[in-house]
Amino acid sequence: MNWYTFGQMLNIIQLGQIAEAADRQRQMRLLPQGLVWVNGPYRDRIVQVQDYLLSDLWHIVEDEDSKSWIEKRAEWERKRIEMLESQLFEQRAQRFEPSNLPE
Repeated sequence: MNWYTFGQMLNIIQLGQIAEAADRQRQMRLLPQGLVWVNGPYRDRIVQVQDYLLSDLWHIVEDEDSKSWIEKRAEWERKRIEMLESQLFEQRAQRFEPSNLPE
């Protein structure tokens, strides 16, 4: 079983998978709208990234519901990469605008 910091987990988790904290009391699932709590008092709510999440270790879990998302993962990942590439191109364009270049 691999353990990840919160930032690493955000990079590793795939659509439909569950991230479970080391205490096994907190679980969140990655859905198209974002990370959603699976259990506890915030169940079915979008996860708000707060400092207490950053110090925890997480591992990825596949359950029966996760398997229903497998077919949608490729398209979702393609859109995610496209968005990240667009952001990169926009940042590069801004950096190399004539007004931003040193004289």
